[in-house]
Formats: sequence, structure tokens, C-alpha cells
Amino acid sequence: MLLRKIVKGLVVLGFFSATAAFANQADWMTKDTLTVGTEGTYPPFTYHDENGKLTGYDVEVARAVAEKLGLKIEFKETAWNALLAGLNNGRFDTVVNQVTMNDERRKKYQSSLPYSYSGAALAVRSSLSQVHAVKDLKGLKGGLAFTSNFADLVRQNQGEVVPVEGGLGQEMALVAQGRVDFTLNDRLAVLYYQKKLNANDKIQVIDLPEEGKVSAGFIVRKDDNDKLKKLNQALTELKKEGKLAAISKQFFGVDISEQ
Repeated sequence: MLLRKIVKGLVVLGFFSATAAFANQADWMTKDTLTVGTEGTYPPFTYHDENGKLTGYDVEVARAVAEKLGLKIEFKETAWNALLAGLNNGRFDTVVNQVTMNDERRKKYQSSLPYSYSGAALAVRSSLSQVHAVKDLKGLKGGLAFTSNFADLVRQNQGEVVPVEGGLGQEMALVAQGRVDFTLNDRLAVLYYQKKLNANDKIQVIDLPEEGKVSAGFIVRKDDNDKLKKLNQALTELKKEGKLAAISKQFFGVDISEQ
């Protein structure tokens, strides 16, 4: 008898949990707030400025989309590993955090139209005019995180990896100072730090199309077709109005909303 009561209680609890999750997913159109999951620790896309305000390219694009939809916006800062789980359980309506789609994610999620395009890029001392691609890195010193995929690519092309623990900002500063010859990272992040360091005359940025290109969009659940449609409409209008280009140039100096 006791076991039957426990099982019955678990069934009831499961029913109400599922109902609550469904309600969270179903009522997004009726509430006046777009709830966005983002890290808040990944500049220049989502981070806190010197005054503690949450900002970044992804954050400002999300704000523009919410405004276009006539909604308030609420950001829920969440660790990367928990972002998609939060989307699953209805904690937020969408994830905006430079998420790219792959085969595994497509089983559970949909992505809006892209709001950014990126790929790998080299940041090279301007005096090294002979460098045009990764095959030209032989014998040159690159400042990178030692165990990164980018470092592996450098080693494959017979470049020397100088370990840097302080992140891309420090790597770019070392290039600008001439202490290393180059670094290799995400194109958007490289452009951001080139602008932040005011290093256009010291660092040349070389796109690496042969390494592939990726795009990022607003991520929603697989069954949120109405939401996806409205997000796409807002992004299309913002692109036509030049708003996405303006936000892009604010952070990168170039328009990264166009392929």
C-alpha cells in the first residue's frame, strides 16, 4: 500500500512538473517579456562593462529584437554548460550566446536567421607581409592557449606556440607589442580586441575561409515555431534598417551581420 501511494505521488508530481514546463513554453507570446539565457562572461559578445552593465554584441542585438517585438527583456546569466538545459525546462525563451548549430543540437533546437557570421582569423604583426594563411606560419611564434584547437592548427603548420594563460586580450597585446608574431582565434573576437587596443596599424587581421565559416542565431526549442517566426521577422527588419550593422560596428568596427 505504501509503495502504491509513493508511485501515485510520483506520477502526480511528474504530471504537474510537465504541465508547468509546458506552460512556460506556451505562454511566451502572452507575456510582455522576452527572457534570454546568456553567459555574461564572454566578451565581446556577452559581458559586463566597467560600470557593471551587461552588454556585448549578442546582448545588444537581443535588446534590439525585444524592442522590435514590443517586449521587455530579461537576461538570465547562466554558465555555458547549463544554457541549453535552461532552454529545455522553460527557464528562458531563447539562448543568445554565439551558439552555432550542429547535428546533435538540431535534434532538439532550432536557430533563427543568423545575426553574426564568423570563422577563424590570424592576427599578425603588420610588418609580416609574407603571411597570408596558416601555411605561412612555419618558423613564426604564436601566442596562444597551449591546449587549444587553434594551437594544434599552428603546430600542424610548423609554427611555434608560445603559451599564454591570460586569454585573447593578452595574446593580442603581445602581437601589438611585437613580443610574438601572431595569434589565431575566432574572427569576431580578434576584431574586437584589435579595435579595443587601437592596434589597426600594428596588427593585420587575416581571415581564414579555408578553415570554415559559422553563423550564430537565437536558439529556441524544436517545437517553438511561432517564436522562431517572430524572431526571424524582427531580425529581418533590423537588418533592413541597418540596426544590426550599427551594433556590429560599435563592437567590431565592421559589419559582421552580413556573410
